[in-house]
Amino acid sequence: MLIDDVALIGERRAVARRLLATPFVTARTDPEAFALIRAHSDWLTQRFRRVLGYELTVGAEYARLAKAGRVRGTEPARRASGAPFTPRGYAYLALTLAVLADGEDEEVPLDVLAADVRDAAREAGLHADPAGRSAERRAFASALHLLADWGVLAESKGTLAEYAAGEGEEVRLLVDRELAALAVAHPPHAAADPDSFVRDAAPDDFDDDAAGEVALRRLLAEEAVVYREDLPERQRGRLARHQWRAAAELADLLGSETEVRAEGMAVILPDEADGAGELPGPLLPAAGPAAEAALLLVRRLAARIRPENTPAHEAPVPPEVLAEELAAVVGAGSAHRRRWELGAAEYLPDEDALGRRALELLAAAGLLRDRGAADGAEDGGGRVLRAAAARFAPAENRDGV
Repeated sequence: MLIDDVALIGERRAVARRLLATPFVTARTDPEAFALIRAHSDWLTQRFRRVLGYELTVGAEYARLAKAGRVRGTEPARRASGAPFTPRGYAYLALTLAVLADGEDEEVPLDVLAADVRDAAREAGLHADPAGRSAERRAFASALHLLADWGVLAESKGTLAEYAAGEGEEVRLLVDRELAALAVAHPPHAAADPDSFVRDAAPDDFDDDAAGEVALRRLLAEEAVVYREDLPERQRGRLARHQWRAAAELADLLGSETEVRAEGMAVILPDEADGAGELPGPLLPAAGPAAEAALLLVRRLAARIRPENTPAHEAPVPPEVLAEELAAVVGAGSAHRRRWELGAAEYLPDEDALGRRALELLAAAGLLRDRGAADGAEDGGGRVLRAAAARFAPAENRDGV
């Protein structure tokens, strides 16, 4: 294989990984990545459709990867301060997109947009008014900031920061209506209740083998670890039959490596920062104090917790050990917390919130499981360290979990 061919393949796979992690890329927000996506658009479109059943749309100024099925988000949307979106912020995001999708003007006064959002909220039976309390204004401004980051909006007069603070004169925004229509990849459909909406979005099992195999590849690409015991019986059988073909297909698209164990599979993506492979996606490692806390915590737990029978699929984490290690990582007196407080981040959750978020990330990454009483555990529940956590343990402790 020629060196130029290797470089070309590496470039394609790098932008495929970028689209998988960030499905909305515009020429304004990331001109370098967008230029590469445009250059390889035919290859990317064909591979995403065949391997994952995802549709890639590349326009003159944007690229949008529309994912199918239920894709779990790994990080919440963030306000300008770095704090996570509140439910109010998400409500304003949905209402604003609904208003922008129906309009035609390329430039709108922010006060007019706010009034239209208020009217849309009333029509939907919601009590939301951006012109109300200052908290409402800030939540609305957070949604607008996120849309500006996506390239849907741009400031033409005044600033969103001034609007959020209730300062300055009239603020006007430029609107890209085409991007506004693409921001929601799949407009929601009517459903009888929330549970049926989620179930219809991504069924757990498939009668058709071809659809089931594509769904497995999606799961492997999007999740940090796929455990066989977590899959429905038919999907478990398909994974056993097609695991190496799935690994090859994902390697061709993403440049990934695959670990296949008795417990399940993990597709490992290259780390763009230093070339060291870790668990895939933006789950671990990821940016920010919560993700760093999760990584530190799982390393400490994996060094201490050993299964009684080796090898084992999981090992119980005594509550006192978890509390001790959480305090060592996120506690007020820990060196890590002091470092985060001295860092550049404007927002740092308190000790309890940071610990909860770290545990949520570890659960999402398939490294820690909470066996609640509802699961019927004989010991009443508790958390267990799962098999994939072994890769974070010191080298001498990596047998077993």
